[in-house]
Amino acid sequence: MKIKALFAIVFFTIATPALADEPFAVTPSGATEAYFDMGITETSDMLANKCVDLGWTMLSSTDTTVVCEVPVSFGNRLLSALAAPRYATPPRQFFRFNLAGAQGYTRAQASSWQEIQTAFGQTQRTDLQSENYHNNVMGFFMSVGGFYPANTQFPNHAAINTDYEFVQSPRDGMVLTGVKPTGAFAQAGLMDGDIVVRIAGERIKDNNDVSDGLHKAVRDETFEVQFYRESEKMTAQVPRTFRDTVGPLPEPSKIEVLDKPDVTTIVRNELSVAEELAKFAELHKQGVLTDEEFAAQKAKLLAR
Repeated sequence: MKIKALFAIVFFTIATPALADEPFAVTPSGATEAYFDMGITETSDMLANKCVDLGWTMLSSTDTTVVCEVPVSFGNRLLSALAAPRYATPPRQFFRFNLAGAQGYTRAQASSWQEIQTAFGQTQRTDLQSENYHNNVMGFFMSVGGFYPANTQFPNHAAINTDYEFVQSPRDGMVLTGVKPTGAFAQAGLMDGDIVVRIAGERIKDNNDVSDGLHKAVRDETFEVQFYRESEKMTAQVPRTFRDTVGPLPEPSKIEVLDKPDVTTIVRNELSVAEELAKFAELHKQGVLTDEEFAAQKAKLLAR
């Protein structure tokens, strides 16, 4: 699956805590939140279905709240066991998504906690407020079509401006599949097809490694990237750049809910080609759409 690294690094792998203990996306409110261009009920259904798709246990779902239980990694279970009272049950981890209408969108805020039960039947709850948790959930929101809140900043991780996929052959690493012509990797001479194996000294095997490497990369004005071009091992000094602050949310789609017997139909008002183009141009400007995605949407509209 192609990773759209230009606009989001999807960190959502609960199994392994990231070492980059700084938030990737810093929202103005400080909350772990995103906006969705759909109604509250539709957003609730989408988040609930995504939880199920990921193999989590969906505990409850209403129009305004979704609660899921997620698997706890071996590392987290071990740490919790060391900190927990003797004879406590293994920890359980939960996510709650609270939904509300805002600015024509649905605003989703996330919270998370762990629970253990002692031998005396007492339940001990610990809220999870780590930067790793925040990064994971923000990546999750972006992977299912969320928008960062306006004025969200990215001060703690370098930007590389490329799409990529993880590979194991001919070697472990990330193969570049869409290096942006004006991005940091392009400026350093990297090209599509190169397999990156280290970023700022961090060995690259998965998205947590990418996050850690890009966090280390902000320490100096340039950072080293090791990569293979065909069979030749190469290094490049990449200029440190940061992603721009997120601008205002695009104009939301017009959503009208029509109540019919046993069915709720969501109808989006028809937009003109010019309005559709303006909408996609704004998403492209914000980095939500890649150059290729914007070109494809533009061609589709002009072919009507």
